[in-house]
Amino acid sequence: MKYLVIVGDGMGDLPIPELNNLTPLEKAKTPNLDRIAQSGTVGLMKTIFPNLPVGSIVGNMGIMGFNPYEFYPHGRASFEALAQGITLNEGDIAFRCNLISLDGEKIRDFTAESIDDGEALSMLTHLKIPQNDFKIEIYPGMSYRNLLIVRNAGIEADEVTCFEPHMNIGEEIHDILPHGRTKQSREIIPILRDLLVDSIGQFQELNKRYKTKADMIWLWSPSSHPKMPDIFETYKITGGIVCGMDFMKGIGLAAGMRTIHIPGANAYINTNYKGKRETAMNFFEKDDFVYVHVNGPDEEGHKKNPTGKVKAIELLDEEIIGPLYDFCQEKYGEEFRVMILPDHYTLCKDGKHTTHDIPTVVAGKGIKADNSTRLTENQAEISGSHFGRSYDFMQNFLYKKEIGE
Repeated sequence: MKYLVIVGDGMGDLPIPELNNLTPLEKAKTPNLDRIAQSGTVGLMKTIFPNLPVGSIVGNMGIMGFNPYEFYPHGRASFEALAQGITLNEGDIAFRCNLISLDGEKIRDFTAESIDDGEALSMLTHLKIPQNDFKIEIYPGMSYRNLLIVRNAGIEADEVTCFEPHMNIGEEIHDILPHGRTKQSREIIPILRDLLVDSIGQFQELNKRYKTKADMIWLWSPSSHPKMPDIFETYKITGGIVCGMDFMKGIGLAAGMRTIHIPGANAYINTNYKGKRETAMNFFEKDDFVYVHVNGPDEEGHKKNPTGKVKAIELLDEEIIGPLYDFCQEKYGEEFRVMILPDHYTLCKDGKHTTHDIPTVVAGKGIKADNSTRLTENQAEISGSHFGRSYDFMQNFLYKKEIGE
């Protein structure tokens, strides 16, 4: 038996006036997703939970079947470090280190206008870190997504409060700089705050030479060394994860799943779809479970670009969903199941995530067809089906003989 999960990151949304009050999922032409919905069960699933961040780490950990209340490492940066082969020891804290653009002293763009890898490397290589009592290391990554690690910080990650730049567009930076929640954390917080503010002046000088849109570094998502159970020990399956983002690779690696670097696979609408689907097909040669993550819809949502989000969903349908579903049908006959869903909503109206339960379709062996014709937010709601909490549903997806009314 083979199991395929496809996640369109941030694919859920609310009706948008520019789309004739349709959601991007409703507006998009998705013939492959439609036929899967017509052959399976459509419903809602809870992927975001109280007192946890509203975002992709929590969403995807739960979909994979791991309870984020138990295993969330207080941020994504430690997963990204794991994917880059960076060792985190007990007492170390990793931060996501974005390059961002400002409008005066307000956050304008959390991606520094999608700064390219070379420009980001130039800026970070020449950023000077003031001498202090802590060892601070910066690791360039992909575009605006980089890492900063404080070695032997002497505190836990949850003692530091940071603010996600993509959720705070238009906010004054001095109102949302990192702050400490404990006496111990307040020793290091002034150093980090000073580093962020100092980077503004340094980048002004560097941009006389490099002319990028990066105005400062921004720290968020503090996290400690990830501790997750192995997917084989938990579910008695082997798995592979197909993605272009380091935090997703890190989740997979922490859970004992196979992953590889796919040239050209990124977080944008122009990702290497062919490389992703071929990798998924190859993983199925050895693995029972393949998890495919595509970030394009989320990125377009953060850009507040409804037409771009529609296009991202259509590309996901054409380049990933259709070919992989056909591959599984041809190669495995009835001996497979598929689940397709977002991990959370990303609203085009303001670029922010929400806590809505998400539209989900499951199809394949033992899954009964309902009356749904498409996977949309509205059809998932009116179907009357609710798959419950994401981290509980994986057990049913893998082992329950029949799903659906």
